[in-house]
Amino acid sequence: MTLPDLDELIMHRPPMRLLDRALAIDAKHAVAELTVRDDIPFVLPGRGMPAYAGLELMAQTIGLIDGFKCWSKGLPPKIGFLLGCRRYTVSCDAFAVGSRLIVSVEMVFDGGEMYSFECRIADPEGRELATAMLNVFAPRDPQAFLEGGVP
Repeated sequence: MTLPDLDELIMHRPPMRLLDRALAIDAKHAVAELTVRDDIPFVLPGRGMPAYAGLELMAQTIGLIDGFKCWSKGLPPKIGFLLGCRRYTVSCDAFAVGSRLIVSVEMVFDGGEMYSFECRIADPEGRELATAMLNVFAPRDPQAFLEGGVP
């Protein structure tokens, strides 16, 4: 199956959309890839993309799952909220410009609107570069939540 373009799956747009393409998506998993480029806002000249930016890579990959569900129903993507992170570990200080990264996420808790994901960033050879557990909130009606109308 050919996956839709990222514009149809997540609300992020360049330059803040950091992912290049989705490789796989189902109801509980997503895999995406990107090549670290000089035009990514997090990239520091001569240093690369600091490893802390891996949290945003993971969050955007998580967004692919809900975006795919919306797309499958003919709906546009919606926003979600990153609540927190546990156990973010990295094996490098920065991701070098030109390096290709594979980001994978797996849902390990589904509380209806609250979710937890085990996340991983690896190089194309499978070497682990970063891992984390991310907690997210995906309200059914994000606009109502933002306006204070969701109890």
